[in-house]
Amino acid sequence: MGDINELPTHHPEIASEQRPEFTKRVHDGTYRPILHHVYPADRITDACEALQHSRHIGKVVISLDPPPHLEHHPTPMAMDPQATYLVTGRLCGFGAATARWLTRRGAHHLALVGRRGADTPEAPALLDELRSAGVHFTLHAADVSDMAAMRAVLDTVETREHPLRGVVHAAAVFDDVPLAELTDERLRRVLAPKATGAAVLDELTRHRDLTLFLLHSSVTGLIGNLHQSNYVAANVFLEALTRARRRAGLPALAVGWGPVADTGHVARHDMAAYLHTLGLPPLPAAELLHLLGSLLPSGADVATLAEVDWSRVRHLGPALSAPRFSPLLPPDATDGRTDDTLLRQLATTPPETAIALLTDALTHTLANILQTTTDRLPPDRPLTQLGLDSLMGAELMSALQQRLHCDLPMLEIVNSTSLSDLARRCLHRLTRPPR
Repeated sequence: MGDINELPTHHPEIASEQRPEFTKRVHDGTYRPILHHVYPADRITDACEALQHSRHIGKVVISLDPPPHLEHHPTPMAMDPQATYLVTGRLCGFGAATARWLTRRGAHHLALVGRRGADTPEAPALLDELRSAGVHFTLHAADVSDMAAMRAVLDTVETREHPLRGVVHAAAVFDDVPLAELTDERLRRVLAPKATGAAVLDELTRHRDLTLFLLHSSVTGLIGNLHQSNYVAANVFLEALTRARRRAGLPALAVGWGPVADTGHVARHDMAAYLHTLGLPPLPAAELLHLLGSLLPSGADVATLAEVDWSRVRHLGPALSAPRFSPLLPPDATDGRTDDTLLRQLATTPPETAIALLTDALTHTLANILQTTTDRLPPDRPLTQLGLDSLMGAELMSALQQRLHCDLPMLEIVNSTSLSDLARRCLHRLTRPPR
């Protein structure tokens, strides 16, 4: 056994004499390549693992045809140590985490804006940390949605020695409520700090030479949230404002952050386990902000940084059945469409059989929402004992409307004593004569 390619080098006389014979035998298949497995260059990791675990037979070959896909990894953006960076957002939570991140990226001068200023409960820890790191900072107790107050802040912050070069808008207020109960006051309360605040910062900095204009949006702007329509609207505004600034040639990036595990709203309200069941597992602030470093110089205008389990998230609401999500969503038995087969069966079967069919369908639907198996959902057990809360009840209501065209009010779902009882209420709605 030998390598024909080596003959001209090591045995030129044999190669010259036997070349016609070698050529003939290669063409007729007598001489065949040794056993090998070809991996494209994009799968070089798989090739190395095959070698490591001795899963290969013969040679392992890395092919550059077609050319491998080369990912561009931009150099993470560094902050100007002589510039000032303004951060809004209560001096706590994810805004404070972002301020710390700015200093790790090279910022030495920060202007920290919050409604309560230094009186924010978590502020002392942040300020002590910044002092220890040698960071120069100024504190400003101001309402970011107040144009006059923020103009005064910016005029104070901007100096010849340390010009304002960056803005990070992390202010947010939460007031979760179903859309039917949303009042003008509750809408304004959430929109003012996030949306109006962003508009104020945009207006006051358009003539300034900024290199960073970062808006903290939320993954809810992408997937929605049944009880946070006010908060979702504020985040969607941030993304629209970002695109408008970019069209005007101004710097801007809106990041739809996923849940943060160790600081902010989720951590304060111990929501990590609940969000994990929904398919939105919270991530540490440091991990999310590490990704931000490479995102800033990428040229993106709007981006989402979150870990999403699409097999679970798909059940949060009907918006996720939109075509734009189809590349992300795994296959589903109902695929978000009306169950016409079940509706035809319900129309032609006796009531008791129809109730049994509906109970089975409701059990499977609720199992998807609760992320459990159908055998753990007895049809005669009270819904509250099955783990159904108001948010999941809203998901169930949405699923019934989508799958069965059954417009069952939330009150009837909450008042249902069991899945069997809920099935009876659905059947009554589906079979009652039109008015």
